[in-house]
Amino acid sequence: MTASVVTDFYRDGITSFIIVSSDSDFWGLIKSLPDAQFLVMYEYEKIGSAIQSALTQHGIYYCAIDDFCTAGTEELKRTVLFAELEKHFPTICGESPLELTHKIYEATRVTATKKEMENFCTRYVKTLRLKLDAEGKFVIEIQK
Repeated sequence: MTASVVTDFYRDGITSFIIVSSDSDFWGLIKSLPDAQFLVMYEYEKIGSAIQSALTQHGIYYCAIDDFCTAGTEELKRTVLFAELEKHFPTICGESPLELTHKIYEATRVTATKKEMENFCTRYVKTLRLKLDAEGKFVIEIQK
């Protein structure tokens, strides 16, 4: 697996990977490609809290394979959509909320109905707020 991913990254320019694993032997691969993006899918019983903490600390999205027959995927979708929305913060002025929402869904490849996109737009995009951070500077915040 490692050789294929490294080849795809360096030779073919692929920068995003989904790792589906029944254990946690993927951490070395992730550390070896700090500029790549990863989504990790694991089994509940076969991953420790240390790996979950490391994934969180490095901003790597992860979910349990066990969740794919449950509502657990909704949280994953929302997390991915929020991350993409945050990427647009520097250029958000002058954007139409619904057009921005369509860009977010397209970039993340999350499939949704028109109504689901409108609901996301109304609930999260249209309710973005300015707040002051610890240094007294403005930041945009998603109302989760």
